Amino acid sequence: MKDKGNALITEEWQGEDIKAIFEIRGVKVGIESQGDPDSLMEPTMEAFVIENCEIIVTASRTKSFTYKKVTDYLSDENGYDIIWASHYVYQAPNADETRDHLNTRYAQQVLQLIDDRINEII
Repeated sequence: MKDKGNALITEEWQGEDIKAIFEIRGVKVGIESQGDPDSLMEPTMEAFVIENCEIIVTASRTKSFTYKKVTDYLSDENGYDIIWASHYVYQAPNADETRDHLNTRYAQQVLQLIDDRINEII
């Protein structure tokens, strides 16, 4: 997203996971890639709400503990619409190149979804 000329407001790396806020065409977008149980997802979601992010993208399971956190906090308490999306899964011996390709394609789909939502907002 940085290479597209979007304004990076904050960026914090936690190992391989990122927490960042961008401004894209006047819309604040918060992105969090760490969504496992006991992760920093909950305080990150709260920070995104406080920072007035209109779009929040977070990794989350679609059931159990993290699902409940996302729906309770973002949807029920703060009125966000939630779209659940799932990445591609490919398991085979020595499949790193294919997995990387699929991850890139999925990231492009997420960026398109963000762009579509921004178009609805502005």
